[in-house]
Amino acid sequence: MAESVAPPNPLEGIAPEPGVAKPDPILVVDDLRRSFGGLTAVDVSHLEFQRGAITAIIGPNGAGKTTFFNLVTGFDAPNDGNWRYDGRRLKGRGAHRIARAGMVRTFQLTKTLAKLTVLDNMMLAAQGQGGERIDRALIRWSWAAREEQIRVQAEALLDEFGIAHMKDEYAGTLSGGQRKLLEMARALMAKPRLIMLDEPTAGVNPALTQSLLEHVRGLRDQGVTVVFVEHDMDVVMDISDWVVVMAQGAVLAEGPPVTVASNPQVIEAYLGRSTSDGSGETPGKEPRSRETGDEQVPEDG
Repeated sequence: MAESVAPPNPLEGIAPEPGVAKPDPILVVDDLRRSFGGLTAVDVSHLEFQRGAITAIIGPNGAGKTTFFNLVTGFDAPNDGNWRYDGRRLKGRGAHRIARAGMVRTFQLTKTLAKLTVLDNMMLAAQGQGGERIDRALIRWSWAAREEQIRVQAEALLDEFGIAHMKDEYAGTLSGGQRKLLEMARALMAKPRLIMLDEPTAGVNPALTQSLLEHVRGLRDQGVTVVFVEHDMDVVMDISDWVVVMAQGAVLAEGPPVTVASNPQVIEAYLGRSTSDGSGETPGKEPRSRETGDEQVPEDG
């Protein structure tokens, strides 16, 4: 069987500068700001995300990465700024409307419905379900065919992600890694054009991590744009086409992974000291964290 070939990188040759224009951006952010009291959590002047690419967002704990995700996906409201997805302004739209437009996200702490089965978790995420409308709920024949289509789609995704054998188990019985797989698969039920993954490999064992990364590559190869927050630089270097570095809520640097990893400002932001000593150290693994609103709290242990 011939190996699949990754599509050419559309960002090749783009200058590694904060706010640089991309050839075909799917998401454009302008003057986005969010403050909590006297703390500025996000202050992004201009940032573009290339369509059909895998973009990593990295930065020290408290850099504002998850808050940025919350803002652009409608889970939080900014103090100022605008952003456009596929040319449409999204400011003021709720998270459900943004998801319907084709921009979906997963969470740092998985949001599975523990007392529903794995299959039910999947089917709930599909759009266009007539049975959810109060005027049609009791007229089953009017939506039964659509429900069967959703079931087939859900089972196919569960099989693709290697957890089809658990479709009738309660989601609460899954391991942390399996819940990550379920959440990514569930996000795909909405057939997104842009998927935003918040620390997709956190708490996942190495075997499942490789499976997750292959799925991320597969999404890009299918034309889906992927943006993900990650602390593990090995993962970032492995699958990213482009890397955005945040520090203190702002974009510190962006560019290809190799370029960013050797950027002195990035190294200083991670290590907390100047690299003028010529040590040549590059960012490594940051402690995993759980973000609570405007700040990140390091995980215990």
